[in-house]
Parts: sequence; structure tokens; C-alpha cells
Amino acid sequence: MKVLVATDGSEHAMKAVARALELAEKQGAQVTLMSVGYYERGDFDEMPPFVSDKLEAEARGALNKAKAAFDAKGIQVETVLATGLVPANLIIRKAQDGKFDRIIMGSTGMNALERVLMGSTAAKVVAHAPCEVTIVR
Repeated sequence: MKVLVATDGSEHAMKAVARALELAEKQGAQVTLMSVGYYERGDFDEMPPFVSDKLEAEARGALNKAKAAFDAKGIQVETVLATGLVPANLIIRKAQDGKFDRIIMGSTGMNALERVLMGSTAAKVVAHAPCEVTIVR
């Protein structure tokens, strides 16, 4: 079973990571952790470099935090850092391209304002995913 875990480092995302870790331990699932920097370079040409670096560093930090749980158990895991304006679209595309069997993600992320402005990433993934989706609270 191939499992894609979307993480932003939030409490609910880390619960999703824990669920994926259980699947890896008990069923031998192949897990890929994915985090998204919320921008696209082409659309923010005038954005100061340190801002894009900060956004990527936050996404990378979420990946490192999630990967540490797998490392602690000695379980191999792949990591993917993506950038874009709509995280749900990137998650869905990765699931399609990678032929994943399941996506696991938290019900809410880091920033309530982003959820209001962008809509719920989890809801978009559930509505359009090419595979089973598990939402963890």
C-alpha cells in the first residue's frame, strides 16, 4: 500500500503522520510525507527572497518534524517539498502521479485565516482525490 501524508506540522497533521506510521509498522505501507510552501515563484517575482526562503523553511520544518517520527522507529520514508498557491491541487496531483492508494491528512492546518481565505484543503482533497482519503482529527 502506498500512502501519501500531507503535513504542515500542525497538531492534526502530526496525528495523520502517526496514523501513517502505524500503517507502515503494521502493514508495511510505503509512506511519502509531503509539505507545501504556499506560493508559486512565478507569481511573486517581486517578493523579497527571504520571504520565499521563510515559506520553504516552514514547509521543510514540517517535513523534518514528521520524518523524525519515522526515523525514531527506523522506518524508511520519502519526503517531498512542493511549492504552489493551492496545496490541495498539489496533493491531488502527487497522489495521481504517484499512484497512491491513500492520502492521510489532518482535518485542519496551522492557520485558521488561511482556511477561510483559501477554503479547506482537506475538503478539496476529499472531493477530488483519485484514491481513498483519511482525515484525522
